[in-house]
Amino acid sequence: MIRVAKDAALRDAVSVVVLPHRSLSRAGLFGYLAAQSIATLGFAGLAAARGVMLAPAFAVVELAVVALCVVWVWRVSACGQVITVAPDGVEIAATAKTPTARYHPYWMKVRLEPGRWPGWPSRLLVGSHGRETEVGAFLNDAERRELAQRLTQLLRDTQARNRDQEFGTR
Repeated sequence: MIRVAKDAALRDAVSVVVLPHRSLSRAGLFGYLAAQSIATLGFAGLAAARGVMLAPAFAVVELAVVALCVVWVWRVSACGQVITVAPDGVEIAATAKTPTARYHPYWMKVRLEPGRWPGWPSRLLVGSHGRETEVGAFLNDAERRELAQRLTQLLRDTQARNRDQEFGTR
């Protein structure tokens, strides 16, 4: 999912928020885990009633492992990126705890690299001076192309605005 908004704090800045697809809310997550628990413990109770006495213990262990995995995937799916394009610089910040990348907008290039093999996803790389940052790795190819076009247009607008302000044509 890609959202573009003017940044109110920075006068001429535009922020692009890139988030992975995530349709399950926190309430939906708890509902899923509750339904999974009821079904698993119900079948484990039936098995215990028929003489399989370790079924409830294994069911509890299985539920704990499944809950940990589902919650971990749910949390990881919330990690996205915020790309702020301003006249004085471009900042790429991840919502996870990774360092922020900063580039000068005049020298920055946007490059959509095809997948290594047929059927592999493309990569969207932005950067300058030999440093590159991958953006939108969790998006599909069509969304990556759309993001590349938006970033290219935002950079062109910023470069033109900087050039106009530098030469006083506006």
